[in-house]
Amino acid sequence: LIQLQNLHPNLQNPLELSQILEFYFSKTLAPAVILSQNEDLLHDLTTFLAQSKGVDGILDINPSSYKMMKSLYDPTDTPNLRDDILQILHGDGPTSKNSRFVAIELKCNSVDAQLQIREIIEDTPSMTAFSTEKSALYKDGLIFCVYIKGELTPEIESRASLII
Repeated sequence: LIQLQNLHPNLQNPLELSQILEFYFSKTLAPAVILSQNEDLLHDLTTFLAQSKGVDGILDINPSSYKMMKSLYDPTDTPNLRDDILQILHGDGPTSKNSRFVAIELKCNSVDAQLQIREIIEDTPSMTAFSTEKSALYKDGLIFCVYIKGELTPEIESRASLII
């Protein structure tokens, strides 16, 4: 947090951010969702978190061009954020790290992009058709750092742990 404050001296709510990060690392907030219209701040926050022990990072995800989850009709090898997170958490796949925590940077440049991330950032497990216990994405250990360009939608605002 000190590194972030040094880079961003006008950081709003540093005490609240510190509390949210404490909840994130204790896995009492699942998932943690930080929203901001400051793109550089969120990128730096995600990068610093990803450099922490036991945390892996997924940076620069644009929901308008990268699927959040594959649909029933997509080929099994369709790249998507949900599977990327599962591979990191469960240690199965070419990018597996078997991390306990994942910090994800999402860049929502439109209202449509905000609507595409609703399900992935809500606090219920992410299920797909024919999900099993192992394939469900439980969101403890996840933090979503979401850049919002333009107006914030109520659907995303209602899922926020903190707006900075």
